[in-house]
Amino acid sequence: MQTKLKYKHIRFLGAEGIGMSALIRIIEERKTAGIYSSDLKISKSDLSYKQNDPLDADIDLVVRSTAINAEDPEYKELVSRKIEIWHRSDMLNFLSEGYKQIVVSGTHGKTTTSAMLAHILVYAGLNPSFAIGGILSNYNSNGKGSDGQYFVLEGDESDKSFMKTNPYLAVVTSVEPDHLENYPGGFQEIQNCFYSFLDRANIRIICNDDPSLEKYQKESIRYSKNDLVNYSFKLKLAGIHNYSNALAAVLAAKELGVDPQTSIEALEKFTGIQRRFELINENYNGSIKVYDDYAHHPTEIKAVLEGALSLKPQKLVFVYQPHHPERTKQLWKEFVEVFKTFPGAPHIALIADVYVARSKHIPGIDSKSMVKEINKENVLYLEPIETNLTSQGNLSDMKA
Repeated sequence: MQTKLKYKHIRFLGAEGIGMSALIRIIEERKTAGIYSSDLKISKSDLSYKQNDPLDADIDLVVRSTAINAEDPEYKELVSRKIEIWHRSDMLNFLSEGYKQIVVSGTHGKTTTSAMLAHILVYAGLNPSFAIGGILSNYNSNGKGSDGQYFVLEGDESDKSFMKTNPYLAVVTSVEPDHLENYPGGFQEIQNCFYSFLDRANIRIICNDDPSLEKYQKESIRYSKNDLVNYSFKLKLAGIHNYSNALAAVLAAKELGVDPQTSIEALEKFTGIQRRFELINENYNGSIKVYDDYAHHPTEIKAVLEGALSLKPQKLVFVYQPHHPERTKQLWKEFVEVFKTFPGAPHIALIADVYVARSKHIPGIDSKSMVKEINKENVLYLEPIETNLTSQGNLSDMKA
């Protein structure tokens, strides 16, 4: 089923990125299974490494993540060697050739929904492959290479790479403005891309709670959180949004031949995804529960906050770090509105400095200014512990 790999040495740039690491796991599994040659070399580089693997002369394929820009010194060196270069999405499509692609996309919920669906198919004995943008706690992995007919993958809309997929079954959970730096046509272009993505699928499943998806005219299976009254199951994950994601997974699995009751049994054993409202300490300092979540869009932050409050804490300390200056600028008003609705004392919200991943700081787009505009006495700016550190490391090291 898998396409043979003709390359001898693959170099991964940005190897610790969640999407990249899934690809590496799948390739390593196929090497172990004898599908790919045991002589295939994998080398890696990443900002998080103290030292990258050497740039050997025999590298014949480079795979880069979106985070690697044209000015990256290693990327420039490999370009100068005239080596074939693929984007992460190209490798994902290569690895899923010969399978029926089950692609889950959406502005929010795609990681959780794709993870739930992959787990259901594993539980049902369909032995799927999967590449997910989060570590599934049940398997301590975000990627799996198997010999079943289905390949569950998360369709990334942030860089339009979901448009390269060839879905047999497509799920879209939501459509909202985000990553506008990659969509010069604004929200209309985002909407059109999602519609085009759905058009290519044999089976389409969409969330009818989203006004943009409600307008999609072609035949599709539609679900809403209001449909949850027809199902009886309990998740280990908090928040109504996760039950909505679970419903999408149940409906998708049903189209692939899995009885809904089997899916519900699987979901009740689903232990979640790392950094998706993940309980990382159950008894910190004797009595405090600590959760971690990757939410970075206003709608996601609102959902996480509602999920946290549903646990009825005596005191909630909600710590948020804005992610990407561009997104923070584009959705500034929406971020402010979310935190204006933050509940009063004794609950506290702390907003840390903007995290700069693959861009640059924008003057005036900072957390101090956001907190000032929110103007609530229990929503505070979180000062950095060391003023010479940024989200990208020590300033002196960066200049070296």
